[in-house]
Amino acid sequence: MDKVKTTGEAIEQAPKKRGGRKPMTAEEKAAAAKARAESKVKADSLKPTVIVQFQGAEVDLGTLVEAARADFRQVKKRTPITDLKLYVKPEERTAYYVVNEKHSGSVSC
Repeated sequence: MDKVKTTGEAIEQAPKKRGGRKPMTAEEKAAAAKARAESKVKADSLKPTVIVQFQGAEVDLGTLVEAARADFRQVKKRTPITDLKLYVKPEERTAYYVVNEKHSGSVSC
C-alpha cells in the first residue's frame, strides 16, 4: 500500500482496482460461445433486401427474382435453374432475365 504524507500525517491509500471485465463462469462462457455461433450462422446466411427506386416507383429485387423464376417455369418446367442473371430497366418498368445462359425472357415491374 502506498503511503502519502500530507501536512505531517500519513494516509494509506487502497490498492487501485484493475479495470476490465470480471471473470466469467463456465455457464456464462458456454452461453457466450453459443450466442457468437448463432450470430455467425445468421451473418453467413444473410440475404440482403435490395429495392430499386425510380421516378416514384419502388420494386423489391427478391420479388423480381421470384417473378423471373415463375415466368421461366411456365416455359421450361423441368429444367433446373443453376444460373440466373437479372437486368432491371426501371425506365421501361421491365426486368429482363437470362437463365442458365441459354433461355431469356422478361417480366414487368
